Amino acid sequence: MYRLPTSVVPALALGLVLSLGAFACERGDRPGTRSPMGPPLSLETTTLEPERGEPAPALAILDRELAVNFAKLNSEAVDDPAYFMAYDLVGVESLWLEANDGALDKRHIDDDRTIDVDVRVGDPMLDNGHPTNGYYGGNGLGTGIQVSLSDDPLSLAQALWMVTELQYRDAVESWIQAMSDESMLTRADEPAHPDFTTVDEPLVHVEAAKSVDLEALAEQWSPVVARLSAILDADPVVQQASAMLNAVVENRSYVDTEGAKVQSGRVRVRLLMMVTAQAADGMALERFVSFERHDASQLPSPAELEALAEQLRGELMRLREAPIAEPYTGPAVLEGPAAGVFFHEIFGHRLEGHRQKDDHEGQTFTKMLGQQILPPFIDVYDDPTLASVDGTPLNGHYFVDDEAIPAARASLVREGVLEGFLLSRSVVAPFTASNGHGRRERGHRVVARQGNLIVSARETVPEGELRDRLIAEAKAQGKPYGVWFSDIQGGYTITDRSGPQAFKVLPLMVYRVWTDGRPDELVRGVDVVGTPLAAFETIVAAGDEPGIFNGMCGAESGWVPVSAVSPSLLLSKLEIEKAMHERDKPPLLSPPPRERGGQSSGEGTVAR
Repeated sequence: MYRLPTSVVPALALGLVLSLGAFACERGDRPGTRSPMGPPLSLETTTLEPERGEPAPALAILDRELAVNFAKLNSEAVDDPAYFMAYDLVGVESLWLEANDGALDKRHIDDDRTIDVDVRVGDPMLDNGHPTNGYYGGNGLGTGIQVSLSDDPLSLAQALWMVTELQYRDAVESWIQAMSDESMLTRADEPAHPDFTTVDEPLVHVEAAKSVDLEALAEQWSPVVARLSAILDADPVVQQASAMLNAVVENRSYVDTEGAKVQSGRVRVRLLMMVTAQAADGMALERFVSFERHDASQLPSPAELEALAEQLRGELMRLREAPIAEPYTGPAVLEGPAAGVFFHEIFGHRLEGHRQKDDHEGQTFTKMLGQQILPPFIDVYDDPTLASVDGTPLNGHYFVDDEAIPAARASLVREGVLEGFLLSRSVVAPFTASNGHGRRERGHRVVARQGNLIVSARETVPEGELRDRLIAEAKAQGKPYGVWFSDIQGGYTITDRSGPQAFKVLPLMVYRVWTDGRPDELVRGVDVVGTPLAAFETIVAAGDEPGIFNGMCGAESGWVPVSAVSPSLLLSKLEIEKAMHERDKPPLLSPPPRERGGQSSGEGTVAR
């Protein structure tokens, strides 16, 4: 099995979803033409300057305790001295609103704070961060232990004392295991990859603390969430109609023994709508959408959300009547956001630095630097410094990564040629420094992760002409239809050598585009499958408009916010298979009558 090197969407109730920035494309009728090879597709991007502030008291407490504890663990009195330590204090305030079937059933505000203590024993070339048997846990890096909400010096010092002791012992044990493992291996044909890199100029970065009035936000959005749920529920065949709003305010204080001091924060607001039903043959169906924003003011208006709720319910009703797709191999178009998910899953994860030096990983692209891996008209880079594209906020934006390295643009592919990898401070040769992509969810160890993955095209087809190109490609291959993917919920990819180097992408809205002029036909029960090298060879054209998805990605270092931007892509060959098909009988009991009614307060009422 793979070790979660993927974005997966099994837990909609937790909101662990990819947010799709579009639902349909504009399809023209004119024959397609290509523009000449030129510069990458132009994007309207914005960057932000961090709001500077004063250091919080916690930063000084962490710095003082770090100096005291490291002086002991780095001394000659210790048999196996630590050579690096870091304290990472993360405070989180969160609001969770959830409505089901037209009524609010959760309104929860929480406040907690955790400490991650990282201890490194050995030396940068081989330390306790080295994977043992393909496993990164239990090595003295990352703990996520809860600590007091107040900056009480004694309380924090007590917690740091105890956790540092435990982490040091784990670090020594992991380092000894790493040395033992390495002594049994032969690496004559491989470059030396350090487990850690030091910095010459430690970063001092102090932002103003982030704050949001969560009580006021709850008052504002509770009736909206209930109303959206009621609209989703306004059909007798609907089985679940959920609307959720989650707001998270995170403030981080970080210090390390090199002298770095970082105080940073972020606000993330997610609104999600989900509606489910069941086809007559038992297949479970769903439609959902989520919006990831930096502030609640950036969310669509209630009126826009209500219209979208109506659209989702209507699409669900159409899916119930749609035929089940048959297995197929042939031309397909991935609409912009769907193409972004596609690249995030099958490409972005395989360029994360730690996967290039782990013997348990497939290392698909490890030895392909300087080689052509994509069509020459495709560029790919990851840039967490971008705050928005074409006015849409990007979820993968940050100023400083979780190892006190400034966020930076990482060029991955230029004109189809592989140029680099995503790097944390655990770099991969021939690179010698992090490019600001070391990330983690609190309680996990840092590894290299995606932030804002951007796919850009130097040669484009007008977006409205991709449909004609798809039909022409299908005719050339003797296929009765091509396939159009307008909405994808996510997927997963296997990067571990113990399994096939394959991917599966989970579409939601899929159409057959017939070559004989028949109207496009919605189908259901589709999964996209394949292997990355084979899939990339079939990209033949790109649209001229970027599509954006925002979401959360889960891997070894936990769940982190990510974005992907891509134009629509035409592939000459893509394989689809039948998705798992439940055959549960529809409910025996009749649904409650949809009579006019609602909550006595009037909030969230809808004609039923």
